[in-house]
Amino acid sequence: MMAEFKELMPELPTTPIDPPLEVVAAGGNLMLCHEKVHVNLEIVTAAGPLHMSNIECLVLEEPEEELLLGKLTLQSIGVDLDGVFEQLAQQHINAAEAEADDIPSNHVDLCGATDEGEVDELLHSLVDEAMDAGFEPTMADDLRQLVLDYSDVFRVRLGHDAAADVQPLEVRLEGGAQPYRSGVRRYPEAQRQFLREYVRELESAGLVERNTQSRWACPALPVAKRGTDECRITIDYRPVNRLTVPLAGASLNLAVVTESVRGSYGFGAFDFHKGFWQMPLHPNSREIFSFVTEDGVFTPTRVPQGASDSAVHFQAQMNDVLKDLLFRSVFVWIDDVLLYARTAGEYLENLSAFFAILRQRKLKLNARKCKLFAKRVKWCGKVIDGEGVEHDPERLAALQQMPLPPTGAALQHFLCAFNWLRDSMVDYARTTAPLQEKLERVMQSRGCRKAQLSGVILEWSDDEADAFRKTLEMVERSCKLAFPDKGATVCMFSDASLTGYALVLTQVRNWQDGVSVEEQQHELLICRGGLFKNAQKNWSIVEKEGYPIVKAFGDLDYMLVRDKGFHVYCDHSNLIQMFSPDKEVKQHVKGKLQRWALKLVGCRYVIHHIAGESNLWADIISRWGQPASPEAMEPLAVKRVTTRSSQTLSELRPLQDDEFTWPTRSEIVRVQQQHKDDAPDGVVETSDGIQLDGKLWLPSKAKALLKRLFVVAHCGPQGHRGVNVMVELLERRFVLAKVRPTVTRFINQCLLCKHVKGGLVIQRNWTVDRAVAQRNECLHLDYLYLGESYGATKYVLVLKDELTHYCELVAADAADSQTAVVAILDWNKRFGAPPAWMSDKGSHFKNEVVELLAERLGASHQFAPVCTPWINGTVERVNRDILQVLRVMLLESRLDTRNWVYLLPIIQENLNHTPVFSLGNCAPVELFSGLPAASALDIVAAPTERVLRDLPMDKDELREAVDELRRSLHGLHRTVRDRREQQRAAAMARSKGTVCNFSEGDYVLWSRMDKRLQGNKLLVRWVGPFQVTKALPHSFLIRHLLTGVEYDVHGSRLKFYHDADLDETAEIREHVSFQGIVLEVRVIVSHRFNVTSGELELRVARRGLQDVENSWEPAHSIKRDVPTLVSQYAVAHELSELL
Repeated sequence: MMAEFKELMPELPTTPIDPPLEVVAAGGNLMLCHEKVHVNLEIVTAAGPLHMSNIECLVLEEPEEELLLGKLTLQSIGVDLDGVFEQLAQQHINAAEAEADDIPSNHVDLCGATDEGEVDELLHSLVDEAMDAGFEPTMADDLRQLVLDYSDVFRVRLGHDAAADVQPLEVRLEGGAQPYRSGVRRYPEAQRQFLREYVRELESAGLVERNTQSRWACPALPVAKRGTDECRITIDYRPVNRLTVPLAGASLNLAVVTESVRGSYGFGAFDFHKGFWQMPLHPNSREIFSFVTEDGVFTPTRVPQGASDSAVHFQAQMNDVLKDLLFRSVFVWIDDVLLYARTAGEYLENLSAFFAILRQRKLKLNARKCKLFAKRVKWCGKVIDGEGVEHDPERLAALQQMPLPPTGAALQHFLCAFNWLRDSMVDYARTTAPLQEKLERVMQSRGCRKAQLSGVILEWSDDEADAFRKTLEMVERSCKLAFPDKGATVCMFSDASLTGYALVLTQVRNWQDGVSVEEQQHELLICRGGLFKNAQKNWSIVEKEGYPIVKAFGDLDYMLVRDKGFHVYCDHSNLIQMFSPDKEVKQHVKGKLQRWALKLVGCRYVIHHIAGESNLWADIISRWGQPASPEAMEPLAVKRVTTRSSQTLSELRPLQDDEFTWPTRSEIVRVQQQHKDDAPDGVVETSDGIQLDGKLWLPSKAKALLKRLFVVAHCGPQGHRGVNVMVELLERRFVLAKVRPTVTRFINQCLLCKHVKGGLVIQRNWTVDRAVAQRNECLHLDYLYLGESYGATKYVLVLKDELTHYCELVAADAADSQTAVVAILDWNKRFGAPPAWMSDKGSHFKNEVVELLAERLGASHQFAPVCTPWINGTVERVNRDILQVLRVMLLESRLDTRNWVYLLPIIQENLNHTPVFSLGNCAPVELFSGLPAASALDIVAAPTERVLRDLPMDKDELREAVDELRRSLHGLHRTVRDRREQQRAAAMARSKGTVCNFSEGDYVLWSRMDKRLQGNKLLVRWVGPFQVTKALPHSFLIRHLLTGVEYDVHGSRLKFYHDADLDETAEIREHVSFQGIVLEVRVIVSHRFNVTSGELELRVARRGLQDVENSWEPAHSIKRDVPTLVSQYAVAHELSELL
């Protein structure tokens, strides 16, 4: 070809390429290119000639005279080869579906008169095909006569038939919807001619009407049919659909209803001829679906296929039309009808009744797409016979031939098609998991719509391509699903592994006594499998084993609810654990298992124990394709048993243990020889060990050696760094399979890392509030510091009723117990004694005087944990309101801030007489006392005339009035409780906390964020371990391992350390003592000035220790820990340095 170019253009310059360029052609052929040339090209396309200037072309030394266009060149002109290949691969899958509702452009085919001769000829062919399919020969004449008698219900083309006698579709628009008007699109000449003729024929057939007054208009879009020169019309109804209130409708559950055809003699499949064009459209809704062409605006009189309500409406009308036959002899899925019967005579009766209904309702069938009779029929993508359901072999064959998806959209289409087959495929979830993960990664970055994924070019690794190949191989193993038999014995097999679960349901029609279950003749009903994801991966063994059983009761109840019950084959201890969890099961796990157990109550089943080797089906599903790696074989939890003769390494500091043996290269070589058969491909064996790419290979099964290597790589000089650092150190020197998950598990078990890693606070889940049903049930107390005043008053004591928010404000000189006691007694003499109090742990509340008062009044005094003011949040909320109202009143009245004492009565009146939304727009005084809420507006609205009223003094009337008041208050309290529960539920929905993963007996670490543990920056963040002794409503009691002192700590300040089986060895106790003992200061004994350090020191006595153990501590440190005690001591001894 280059020689011909030279003859035509001798001046055509060529550029040499040095060194020569190696080119890979189609099929993998290698060619060398020594020169290149720039030319102008003209490519003739279907849309016309395309000119391309100054295109660089490589000159290849090949005998064929060809001009090859590269992929980049084609993409530059908008040709996507990958997309073309994808369309070719998928064309045969959905071509029939794409053509299903097309209306040909030929006007004769569109609206010609019904050709009775052509219909009769097709009907005779249908009868002949039915006889060939096995219909009863003696009834052939009856079948032929029946079909010819009802020939008027068949059509081969759309004619001038009236609309079907069904309820017309009436569309409801959203409130405030505005009409949508589209402009006229520009069309090529061929499409203009098609639209003009097409719309003219629709108008003459009465299917559309010209509408010059329409306020709605959607664009008409001609679309070329695949493989033909014809077009079809589509209307872009998306703007209308967005404004439509969708209809509610019901569709068939094919997995449930197809059971009705069990044992059927034969089937008939019928398709309505242009079904949507037969459905009438309500006059009120016709204008909405108007469309516009260059000839005008046209309004349809029949249901348009593109409307959002069309399919739902069509299904609902078919259910109504065929209601007498539905589920007894007929199934209908939109415009596809399946007819069935158990005998030939019954089939003729059902067919006659079906045709009679169609004639009565003026519905027409497509004579070309109907199948009058068959023993096996293809319906809704599945092949159905009297014994069971299987997938269409043509679809399966098409899926098997699909190439590797080139784009994200192709992969999405592939997985959606395969999901249709999952009920009959073994280990569907496990096999397709790599493909699903690949698609999810793409969708996270590009979106989930097909248009967004079409431009994503996929790159496939060898593992991903292998997963795709295995997925295609699953098609060959697709099993036929049998129909459930009421007289058969149903068996459910369940199993779970570390990463997946399985569920298989079978039936045995003829159960043979004395024969083991695995040797019975099973028929597959359904199989399910899945992977544990996210938090499910951390479930315990009992949770993972019980999950498939509970899932079966929830998803397959339509098969399991039987008169004869069913048999469950599994490890029977799983169900026992669900109904009666062992005491060692953690509290949150126990609650979950008991909730699961509620789903099993009422079902009839018999539990059988079956060994793992006999549980063939479920075990295959859960373990198929899983690598036999050490990680998959390890148990999730192991109890440690230590005997006197055994010597174990230190769990805290193994590198410093005298028993620790440093790993050597010779030991690695020796271990390699023991596991030589497990070596990967490509290793090189030398006298210096087995190596891969110059690195020593580490056998995964050498647990002891790996643990010591990990200790060296993590502890000591390595500084307990993170996973990435440790993985990098190992991969530079060794080759180990799955090194990252192995290292991650090792670091998670390191007891020292838990002290220093992670934040200081762990956000916990929303706590369920206690139920408060009536007023004066719980009294909240708190001191609020308001600063200096004209006198000694600095504080205000806030008392607040929890349910009604009624509060009282008491001025106080100091935050002491005397003021609190007097205020509580005053509250008691006016309103009665509240059964519960809530306050913080300040010494003004937590003391002997207040405790004695609570005992005398019969009240339960509850305390909020330290550093968790939100537990007593209701009084903290009123504190904020006090400050807000006080600030604005001082500003408005131009008063000095020290006048706040005089405004307290006004503030209390404001808080108690202001309606609150959370209280049902009632004021606290109304809910608490039943008195009306006063307002400054009463002066304006209240009548000025003084009217005298007679108050009833009769005892019965007074008692009735009091009872009425009480009933009214109870009603208001009920409203408040409902409103409070709604707010609590909304707050819980917004919560993103973590459930406490520890319970009583476990060992935890205590965050140094707590003021009781504060220290310098070099101290570890988490102190401990402590043992949990009791779970309180809002906190936990934890015990110090050395002193035995218990502390009340909120769950957000605690981190799980170890299970309850932790041995409190001498090393653990020494480890705790090294971090310092948490001791409270009991009293300050004396003080001194240390000349050496130049600091003031205080001699303190600790709680729990004797006086001989009193110690001298820096004054600034003790002042930070116990400022109140230091302040009192400084005042008593006149130490201005401490004030």
